[in-house]
Amino acid sequence: MTTRANLYEKRKEEHIERGYRIEDERPISVNGFCSFIAVRELPVSDRLDDLVAEAVNGNHSPREDW
Repeated sequence: MTTRANLYEKRKEEHIERGYRIEDERPISVNGFCSFIAVRELPVSDRLDDLVAEAVNGNHSPREDW
């Protein structure tokens, strides 16, 4: 996420409140902008549910290397 330097802390806090984890920060202003990397991981159960739904519904992409 790149944001104006004066909004950096506010934007970072907003992402944390929404469940994102901050992995990398560049808090030093460059041309008036700062940045951070925000990652949001789905719970394992959600990913597993998606995989099961794909398998049951046949919604998987064809494998070209077979």
